[in-house]
Amino acid sequence: MMRLVPLVAVFGMILVLASAPLSSRLDGALSRAAYVLFDGRSIDVVPRRERRLRAAGLGVPYREFVSKTYLYVFGAAAAGAVGGVYLGAAALTLAHRFGIETAGPSLGAVVGGTALLGDRLAAFDLLVFAVLVAVSAAAGIASAAAAHAWRWQLVSVRADARRRQIDAGMARTVAFVYALSRGGMSFPDVMRALSRNGNVFGEAATEVGTGVRNIDVFNVDLITAIEDLSQRTPSAQFESFTENLASVLQSGRDLSAFLEEEYERYRETAEEQQEEILELLATAAEVYVTVVVAGMLFLITILLIIGLTAGDTLLAVQVLTYVILPAINLLFLAYLSGLTQPLRATEGSVGSFDGESVSRRIATRTDGGGYSRPSSPTNHERLAAHERLRRIRSYLAAPVESVIDRPVRVLYVAVPITVAVTLLRLPEAVVDGGIDVRLLDDLLIQATLLVLASFAAVYELNRRRLKRLESELPDFLERLASLNGAGIAIVSSFDRVRRSDVGALNEEANRIWRDIRWGASVDEAIARFQSRVRTPSVTRVVTLLRNAMHASNDIGPVLRIAAEQARADRRLERQRKQEMFTYLVVIYVAFMVFLVVILALDQVLIPSLPESGAVANGDSGPSPGFIEFDPSDTAAYRLVFFHAAMLQATLSGLVGGTMGGGSIKAGAKHATIMLGFTYALLVLL
Repeated sequence: MMRLVPLVAVFGMILVLASAPLSSRLDGALSRAAYVLFDGRSIDVVPRRERRLRAAGLGVPYREFVSKTYLYVFGAAAAGAVGGVYLGAAALTLAHRFGIETAGPSLGAVVGGTALLGDRLAAFDLLVFAVLVAVSAAAGIASAAAAHAWRWQLVSVRADARRRQIDAGMARTVAFVYALSRGGMSFPDVMRALSRNGNVFGEAATEVGTGVRNIDVFNVDLITAIEDLSQRTPSAQFESFTENLASVLQSGRDLSAFLEEEYERYRETAEEQQEEILELLATAAEVYVTVVVAGMLFLITILLIIGLTAGDTLLAVQVLTYVILPAINLLFLAYLSGLTQPLRATEGSVGSFDGESVSRRIATRTDGGGYSRPSSPTNHERLAAHERLRRIRSYLAAPVESVIDRPVRVLYVAVPITVAVTLLRLPEAVVDGGIDVRLLDDLLIQATLLVLASFAAVYELNRRRLKRLESELPDFLERLASLNGAGIAIVSSFDRVRRSDVGALNEEANRIWRDIRWGASVDEAIARFQSRVRTPSVTRVVTLLRNAMHASNDIGPVLRIAAEQARADRRLERQRKQEMFTYLVVIYVAFMVFLVVILALDQVLIPSLPESGAVANGDSGPSPGFIEFDPSDTAAYRLVFFHAAMLQATLSGLVGGTMGGGSIKAGAKHATIMLGFTYALLVLL
């Protein structure tokens, strides 16, 4: 066992280094140890790498990151060197077992008479030692280089991801800045408002938050803070915007006019970016149909033909069906998720009433109308418990509305019920002491269909309701802007708008007014509206209104800008939906071709094959024919084809939903349709 001690030690070291990101204490301890061990203060700063590290937004000083990189490189080199010894010894042992001799006359004899991985080394050869040292050094150097490249590659990947997120949200970010600036808020306060809403505006708000920190903590002037943002951001668009913004603020030009021009420009840029992404999706759809659907079908067919003519290929077909087919579909789903990420507007519950702290929500109102916090910790605990019970009561009081509002909640019910029913029915699959695979397949497929169908139904109900609300949002904001522009207070404006017909927003407008009439402020009322609807457009509008109302009562211009932005979002979404519908049809057609070929193989070709691959040859009896197919493999091949159809149906549905709806959740509907149709068709046949 002593021979494994170095390997166990290396494995423990790798485990510690790999676990560092999961524990802040461990990560901090390793960072301090690396800084002391490698004398971080003496590390020279490379400007190019420092800029890349700042662009990644990791919040780690350059010297600390480099010293920790040295620690990872040292650990990888040690692990590679130790592993190389074991690898070289194993290679020499295998070489001798397969009869491979080398140029050294005594090497074969030494390896043959020695168990290099045994308890002791019975003989020693200089050439063996040289081979082990060479392999160990090569493995150590390669591991160290890979660790160094991996650390800096992570920085580049993080910076590139931030760049794409910032570019995708530039139009919304500039619209927010333009609206608040037009509403009369000072620009430093505009920056503070943007930085507070990071889960609405994403990485752009994080970038601005750095400038706010420089102003508030380090007493940097506004121009310098904005210029610093242009030097650290990974986005060329954000860099250009901040540079131009600094020039405008320094020259004293009309800020609102500049922001309006920038907003129009970035809105056009957003349309161009969407067109580029849609073109990439078109290419991705063609690749998916060609490689994943047609390619897998071609390989399955070829392997079957080879099995008929040259020998057994059942194992190869099984590996292709159960390993390669799901893996390549999952990789494609991951790629699509990253590709469509800019099309998915940032979601969040910023400022929602439900998202406020418990202490604020459980605060009691005094007679003077202000808030007074209970002084007793016991009261705090009681009120917190009451808050938790209130949520449970609200779920139980309206379970259908609660589930439709949060479609994921249906899984909390559907999954346990499905698992329980499947376990109760599991004895049906036990026949004569063994498991009937076909009956087990039926149970699992039916359970999958139940879960997918229940989630898809609730998700579609919720999605259509929210789309109807979003379609009426621009008109709702325009009416509020007109009333507020005419001198009517925002509270009275809500009252007048809810009396008119605002389509799908009628019920929500009445609920907003009811909250106000029962004592809530306008800020709280629209925050509750946002927490109920929770769409990206509504989230951005509510965030904008709440910040604008804190700055001024005249929010008519802000409302008009919000209405225009909501209308632009709707226009882009309609265009995206029309384009993606084509890709969805392509996925359906490709899957139908896949299914038809699988059915032809399963129902026509395999049942018509002759037994034992023999043909009659006159009076001399049977002789080997061209087809060599074992009849015992017929059931196995048909089972693999059945599983291939089921897997491809489910995964093609998820891929089609991701392409057509921009989210894997939207794929639940298409997966249900494809899987249900395929299962029903194969069962009938």
